[in-house]
Amino acid sequence: MSIFNFRKHPAGYGGEEKAETYDFFEIAAFFRCDSHKQALGVLSEQTCSDLGLDDLFMFTDRTASRVGQQYLYNLMRTIPAKEGEIKTNEAIIEKFSADFEGHASVVKELHTLQAVEAYSIAPLLQTEHPPVSAWWQFVLRVCSLLPTLFLLLFLFYKLVPALLLLVVAILVNGVLHYRNKHNGLGYLVSMPQLMKMLDAAGKLAADPLLSAISKKVPEALASLETLRRSSKSLRIESRLDNDLAVILWAITEIIKIFFLIEPLSYNKTARLLKDKNAAIETVFRFIGLADSLSSVAFLRKGLPSYCLPEQPDGEVRVEADGMYHPLVENCVPNAIGIQGRSVLFTGSNMSGKTTFIRTLGVNILVAQTLNTAFARRVRLQMPVMIHAALMLSDSLSDGKSFYMKEVESIRDMLSYSQSEQTNLFLLDEIFKGTNTTERIAAAKAVLSFLNTSRNIVVVSTHDTELGTFLANEYDLYHFCETISGGMLSFDYKLKSGNLYRRNAIRILEINDYPASLIEDAYSVIREIEG
Repeated sequence: MSIFNFRKHPAGYGGEEKAETYDFFEIAAFFRCDSHKQALGVLSEQTCSDLGLDDLFMFTDRTASRVGQQYLYNLMRTIPAKEGEIKTNEAIIEKFSADFEGHASVVKELHTLQAVEAYSIAPLLQTEHPPVSAWWQFVLRVCSLLPTLFLLLFLFYKLVPALLLLVVAILVNGVLHYRNKHNGLGYLVSMPQLMKMLDAAGKLAADPLLSAISKKVPEALASLETLRRSSKSLRIESRLDNDLAVILWAITEIIKIFFLIEPLSYNKTARLLKDKNAAIETVFRFIGLADSLSSVAFLRKGLPSYCLPEQPDGEVRVEADGMYHPLVENCVPNAIGIQGRSVLFTGSNMSGKTTFIRTLGVNILVAQTLNTAFARRVRLQMPVMIHAALMLSDSLSDGKSFYMKEVESIRDMLSYSQSEQTNLFLLDEIFKGTNTTERIAAAKAVLSFLNTSRNIVVVSTHDTELGTFLANEYDLYHFCETISGGMLSFDYKLKSGNLYRRNAIRILEINDYPASLIEDAYSVIREIEG
């Protein structure tokens, strides 16, 4: 069970941005158990952190069920090797957008899995269910019959020893029953939710529009009927604990002890869960994808502008017009075209370099995973794996400095750059944790190494000298600020060329640093420049 409190949405949820606390450990449960066999790759934790994936997910998440929420998260962390599932099913999104009533009926059905307990379905796909030996199953079956046998012997033959044996059999069964309790506790939450998922899938699979998502769902549902029957006692337990009186619960417990219903049901359920894992996953993916398609339809309705990404022609690798970040208030749209060469940005702090790099990364991510881009137009050669090193920090637990963390992250990028896949490398202020001379030298060498025909490198720096060294390999752009009347202002617009103007000391000056300090700084610059 989650430790967080969630605010449930009404059944008529209309796809608005959610106001709830997100438990990402629970949300990521399906991501952790998915094999990602068909994916180009999955985003690293560092890349997720650098792109602000958690915040982006909370913004894009318009799902109606917890299963859909887990599935959408998995989609957004997984770069598809070919066309993503969202793009493949774009026709369903268009139908949702055009048919309000039909979309609402799907959302209503998905909403039956909105309770936080529905998070517990995903772990069923990865849990190692304990094996049940045939010998132990035989012992339980024999013990389940003994109380009935001794009771009949006493009632019909008046055998006093049979009464004593009846008491002993009930006590033994009580011990077996309560020893099994801890095994079944995890299923008391998950099994009722699993049954709800099967019910919802049965209804949605009957919809001609959604039936096209997976032709295997009806077969999977049919094969899971045995699991539905075997788990009845576990589902009864859950309902009794929540809804019925203690007296009725006690009577039910006595019956279950007498016939050993719960241990037998648990053993059969555990065995079936292992055997039916593939069928459960088929149904889970069906529900998750249907909800994710619904979520994308809702998301697009609320955006000021969006587009479907296009595959470019010729040497164009990335081309974006009117591109913005949905989480940046009053974000200034920008345009960029990346063809045969990578890109290097220069500019001062707060000028917009890092935000633009993150905006580019976010758009390339959602273009591939959600078939949606926050722009007027985006053309992108897909698939492309994303690697970021934008917000590195010291690791006190590992005893590693900022510079060592950066060295390790970039070392991984160097390795990825030699793969056969297309990679996007996003770097901010490369090697800023070391001295100027070695920083520029090492950065130039690394950026030249990464800049192969398969890779796209987007990097920012304060070092204008770096742009000079890379002018033949990289397209140069810059962001700049203006100072007028002692006021500092930014337009956050991307401009062509390297930045040669320096304003850092001027910014200190307008912020009332002592005049002697400012003059001292300028004198050092004059000495350095000769």
